[in-house]
Amino acid sequence: MELVDRCDNGSVKATLLVSPRFVHLLSLVLLLGYIILGLSIYRDYGVPIDEYSQIDLGRVNYERIVYGSPEIQGHYDRHYGPAFEVPLYVASNALVSVAGLDVVAARHLGVFLFFVLSLICFYIFMSVLNGHPFFGLIGVTFLAVYPRFFAESFYNSKDIAFVSATIFVLLAYWYTKDRSWLSFLILAVATGFSIAVRVQGLLLFAVISVVIFLDASVKYISRLGRVAVYVSGTLASVFAMFPLFWNNFIQNAIGFWRVSANSLGVPTFYFGEFYTSPIIPWHYHFVWVGITGMLSVLAAGVLGAGVFIKQIVKGDKRSANSNAVYAAMFLIITGTFVASVFFHPRSYDGWRHVYYIYPCIVAFAVYALRKAIEGVNKRAINMPVLMLGAFFTIDLFLSVNFLIKNHPNQYVYFNLLAGGYSRAKKSFDFDYWGISQSRLLEYLMNFNIKEGTTIYFQQILPYTERVMIPQLTGRGMRVVAAAEEADIYVIINRDFKEAPPIRFRKIYAVSVDGADLSAVYASDEYTGK
Repeated sequence: MELVDRCDNGSVKATLLVSPRFVHLLSLVLLLGYIILGLSIYRDYGVPIDEYSQIDLGRVNYERIVYGSPEIQGHYDRHYGPAFEVPLYVASNALVSVAGLDVVAARHLGVFLFFVLSLICFYIFMSVLNGHPFFGLIGVTFLAVYPRFFAESFYNSKDIAFVSATIFVLLAYWYTKDRSWLSFLILAVATGFSIAVRVQGLLLFAVISVVIFLDASVKYISRLGRVAVYVSGTLASVFAMFPLFWNNFIQNAIGFWRVSANSLGVPTFYFGEFYTSPIIPWHYHFVWVGITGMLSVLAAGVLGAGVFIKQIVKGDKRSANSNAVYAAMFLIITGTFVASVFFHPRSYDGWRHVYYIYPCIVAFAVYALRKAIEGVNKRAINMPVLMLGAFFTIDLFLSVNFLIKNHPNQYVYFNLLAGGYSRAKKSFDFDYWGISQSRLLEYLMNFNIKEGTTIYFQQILPYTERVMIPQLTGRGMRVVAAAEEADIYVIINRDFKEAPPIRFRKIYAVSVDGADLSAVYASDEYTGK
């Protein structure tokens, strides 16, 4: 029996003697397990630095939609996309009322379930793109167990939501292969949603417009018509999902563009120095992707992209539709890096602003695997299949091990190229979400506090101010503005922080492989040492 069975266009139809039905069943079981796991741990994650501002963004947009409130017109974050925040605001409030959850836990559950929906879509996308659900299972596994995505899929309502939106756009673009006007309208709505989530959706919009227009299998006049439907449908969707534009459209659209084009960011810690957009090194995103992506995915993704380009140069037209989809993903990746090098977009907190390229990289990694399998003869598996299979398996094992070992701090994931976590902490942004603060609070609330204890925070983040300080002062602690006055010294490593004065000793830390995300120190006088 042959190892593989091929479709007419050369793509793999049946892989490794496994039937599509069995793969679908296995995928369903794994999905249910993944959901059950998420439902059991979504409360474990702390509060990210911008949780409260995102809640307020959802509120003001919701009140504009439902009550006509004009507050959004003067809101500080009015130019941020509300398309995901509004339904999340509604759903989380419903969970608070019905299930008795606190609003943060409800939001984390909502963000997770939305990511699960996009994983299902990515499974479908990878399956139809490669001709067999085996490849869908491989692709979705790499997204689901990637440590940074795994953790942030519970609380990053900005960038992970946009990763999901990118997957929706790619899947919708695939289904325009039937070339019905409805399919282009669905694609337009998906693209409009992506833009109304994150401004980076404009890149998806530009890329999809180009690939639609360059579709040589369609007459020129038909291409123009499709582009017109897509562009107008996308713009209409953005308008419908962005309440800011419902008043003073021109003025607000200009403001949105200016804010979007403004690359000024917050200080970011990179190779031991602080940089602020647009003055960041050209290699910023290259390095961040290189040291935090799964190595097998990155290596196979580069290989797959190279094989694809070679195939296009050779004029292989066996599957024009899949070639167009891969071309779109290639343009998304290269367009992102070109913009990073030459236009210096706003960049900080690692590479979270360009997370959306990762599904495309995964897709090319799966493409490389498929091409290797297509080269299998009737007698044996060839060396590329063995090498890729071994590389993927080892990397998956390491990732799952990291997920289990470092729960719930999986977001601080670096691969072997970073040279270890202690080195990474001294060179790059570490706990830029401030998630570990909740663990510090748990420790301090159970700490044997002496009467009149003073506490100093090296950095005060929103959660520190809104939750930690009120609860700790309620226990009798007094917050002081200078370390010299403190009995307790708290470090939250949003950026690299120097150790406290020598009179303080570490009594508790949240750490990953010996590198502290945050820590509590006590003075020698306080501990009697």
